[in-house]
Amino acid sequence: MAAIDALSLQSRSVLFEVMMNVAWADRQLTPEERQAAQAAAVSLGLVLPSERALTSPEHQPVPVAELEVSHLTPRDRELTLVCAAWMALADHEEQREETAVLEQLRAHLGVAPERMAHLRGHARGRRARQAGDRTSWWRAVDKLVGEAARSLDAGGARARAR
Repeated sequence: MAAIDALSLQSRSVLFEVMMNVAWADRQLTPEERQAAQAAAVSLGLVLPSERALTSPEHQPVPVAELEVSHLTPRDRELTLVCAAWMALADHEEQREETAVLEQLRAHLGVAPERMAHLRGHARGRRARQAGDRTSWWRAVDKLVGEAARSLDAGGARARAR
C-alpha cells in the first residue's frame, strides 16, 4: 500500500503537520529532517513546501494542542504516532525536545503510554532497516506509512476477531 492510499487527504495533512512538529521541536532542521519532510510531502501527495518555507527559522508548525484530530480513526492516530516517532529518529538521534513533542502528541491523540511504547518500537525498527538499506527518503517514507498501515490494519483485524 502506498502512503497516499493509506490515509484520507485530511489525515495526510495532519500527519505531515505532526511530522513537522517533531522535526522542528528543537528549533533546528537537520539535513536528514529536511529530506524526510520533503519526502513525506511527496509521498503523502501534498504540496511540497518551498525550501525557504521549510527551513526558515521563523517556521512555526501548528501547535500540537491546535491540531484538529477528531476525524482520525484509532488506526490513523497510531499511524500518525509511528511516523512522528520515525521523524524523531531521522537524524539517528532523538532530542529531548522531540521526546516532549511525542508525549504531547500521544496525549492529544489519546493513545495509552504502553501502546505508544509499542509504536515507537515499530518506528525504531523501520528507521534501523532504512539506514541499512541506503534507500531514498521518498521510498523510506512511503514504505514506513504503507507497512505501518498494513501492520495496524492486521492488528485491528486480529483484535476484532477475538
